Amino acid sequence: MTTIVTKIALSVLGAAAISFLSLTPARAVIFVEPIVTTKNQDILDTKLPRTLTDYQPGQVVEYGVPDVANNFLNATGYDINSLVFDLKTLSYSNPNSTPPFDNEAVQWGDVNGDGKIGYSNNSELKDIFKDITINGSTITFSGGVIPNGSLFYNPFATLPNLAPGAGIIPPIPPEQEDKDGPIRVAAYYTAIPESTNVLGVVIFGALGVSLKLKRSLHC
Repeated sequence: MTTIVTKIALSVLGAAAISFLSLTPARAVIFVEPIVTTKNQDILDTKLPRTLTDYQPGQVVEYGVPDVANNFLNATGYDINSLVFDLKTLSYSNPNSTPPFDNEAVQWGDVNGDGKIGYSNNSELKDIFKDITINGSTITFSGGVIPNGSLFYNPFATLPNLAPGAGIIPPIPPEQEDKDGPIRVAAYYTAIPESTNVLGVVIFGALGVSLKLKRSLHC
């Protein structure tokens, strides 16, 4: 009899615990998806591309995404044959937003709903890299080339949408130069031919660089 009572009590307690856990809000995860495609002609028709220069193979730069969409001109002097992005901690809190945010966890994910991560679902935008690999917080685009002097398109999308002015993140004043979103990304590229002075510089943080990519890109 005691055993039966004990089992009933444990069952009741277990059910109560499950109910309590189901009422506890799960910590949100922000999904981030970058794409690297040929130029976006619609954007090119409205504004000039940003020029990517003074940026060496293996040089790590850190910046914020999502950002104002734009094309990039590869004026590095190198043919880029891979791009590597590393997600950092989300640096944004807003208890009054819907939903509220407090430095939520971030990870690579399928934001555009095409069942893949890192590929465009827009038929007018042609993916440059055919190989995309994810290892923890790092995503690597390879198996393609961005020739020196060519235009490419590299936006970052998030779910939910954390682009400034999209509803959760307040809009940025037009006169403010820094238009970065709240998610930090560290990035570098490799080139053809590989520069001999950067063969050992392939790990994030190796250069101790915390530059703003925005300030390396001149309109």
